[in-house]
Amino acid sequence: MSLDIDIVEAYIQRGIEEFDSTPLAAQLLRRLANEAPDLFFKAATAHLNSPAESNAHRMLAIILLRQDDLFDRLVSPAYGTQESAVRLFKRLLAVDPSFDVKLARRLPGRSYWNHAQAFDTLRSTRALEILDETSLGRRLLPILGHLPDSEDAKIAAKATLFVGKRVQNPAWSKRQLDRGDERIRANAIEALWGVNTPPATRLLEECAHDRNNRVVGNALVGLHIAGRPEARRDLVSISRAGKAELRSTAAWAMGKIATPEFTPRLTELIRDDHPMVRGTALRSLIQLRRIEAAASKPLISPAVEKTPEVIAEVVEQAANRIRIPSWAERGRR
Repeated sequence: MSLDIDIVEAYIQRGIEEFDSTPLAAQLLRRLANEAPDLFFKAATAHLNSPAESNAHRMLAIILLRQDDLFDRLVSPAYGTQESAVRLFKRLLAVDPSFDVKLARRLPGRSYWNHAQAFDTLRSTRALEILDETSLGRRLLPILGHLPDSEDAKIAAKATLFVGKRVQNPAWSKRQLDRGDERIRANAIEALWGVNTPPATRLLEECAHDRNNRVVGNALVGLHIAGRPEARRDLVSISRAGKAELRSTAAWAMGKIATPEFTPRLTELIRDDHPMVRGTALRSLIQLRRIEAAASKPLISPAVEKTPEVIAEVVEQAANRIRIPSWAERGRR
């Protein structure tokens, strides 16, 4: 059987629809995964990224968990966005509670004991981003706790944020400020967001005057989260700084905090002389507008109500375009 993505998607859709009534549905899904693992991953991911829950969706997750190249596909940008990877990971973690541990062990280990199987820089940083959003608590620290000291600066920076958010120790973050890489230093301060203790606040106050603009921005966001109103005033102040990097950082932080009081200043910054500042200010202003629009939107919109009908129409169009043999016909093959 010659397969392409449209055929695989159509078969999977039919398999989901008839899963509970036809034993051959599970058999077909497994066959598709064996014959076209790459296409099956892409098509199954689309279904597992939806909020739909059923026995068929659980079977899709189980089949994916058995794929040899699952981890490589999961952390490869070629197979989708980070948001899509995070949603898929949560689905798989619900089926296999040890899935986060298995992914963590694909990152470079201590003394590079697993260097032959470990992810490269790109895949390692993406894996850390996925784990940061999905694996709660400190359970992975014994596996990943060494990575902030990695010789790979990009891995070290991502790992500093991952470990720091789970340690949330001002003394630990302060030690990272002695590092030469500014991304590591900035991430060590971001890791303190939400920590409202005197030692943490003192460190954030010190870093609000750091030499690096990213460290300054993260410190001011952290102070805002800690309930310090002067942080917002300081952001407006540095948004008028002579260095474009500081103005851009101020615009970014305003977007993170996203309070309406920043709207006038962001509107001014989109006319800044520097293109970097203009771009950052525009993105933050859009983010602020989206939040305001979401706050004023009714809980159920007509578009949401029509979604099932729209989906049904799309499925019907696909079935008309691609003839799918009946289950009886497939069973004879």
